[in-house]
Amino acid sequence: MTIQQVPQALLFDSNIFLVFGEKKVALIDTGTGFQSDANISDIDALLDGRKLDLVFLTHRHYDHVGGLSRIIDCYQPMVYAGEKDADPLIAGDSDSTMGVAFGGSIPQMNVTPVRDGDEFDLGGHVLRIIETPGHTIGSICILDVESGALFSGDTFFVDGVGRTDLPTGSLSDLKASLLKLRNIKFNGLFSGHGPVVKDGGMKFLEKAINQMGL
Repeated sequence: MTIQQVPQALLFDSNIFLVFGEKKVALIDTGTGFQSDANISDIDALLDGRKLDLVFLTHRHYDHVGGLSRIIDCYQPMVYAGEKDADPLIAGDSDSTMGVAFGGSIPQMNVTPVRDGDEFDLGGHVLRIIETPGHTIGSICILDVESGALFSGDTFFVDGVGRTDLPTGSLSDLKASLLKLRNIKFNGLFSGHGPVVKDGGMKFLEKAINQMGL
């Protein structure tokens, strides 16, 4: 499996990753879409003729999902989000997705809910869904089982954890999710914002756990 990061169009966009399996290609998060022409051009270049099959959204917030509608228009992929964060995307809820706060809007979109333990075979590599509520009620992390790469969304980063003071956030849930991740063997850390760590990602989880006083 190869992981490629799509160049960041705006500083407040989420990180966007392409995950290449032997049979399928997945995109993880979509940014705000405010510079969607640049995003699509960069994704096309990285795909290099391959089909984009799947999109995974780590949570509902606009800086991660705002670009989804353009991605759907261009590639017609299957789209997946955590069970409790899929509903506002299906409904086109621009309030709880923070679309209004970002000065954007969320149209109604076809999103399939995923649950803890669901797996997706890209060919040679399996992506496993890990439910990690806290930053939002439906936040997920995604683990590449074979390589040990963890896509952590805004659950935790190299330098801290996601906020819990936004709609559906919960400090107690986030603490429980961090402790849950301690039982997951992973190596690379591909978070929703900030730098990528290709080796030794577990130490940043322990750092986050310590920061939370756990």
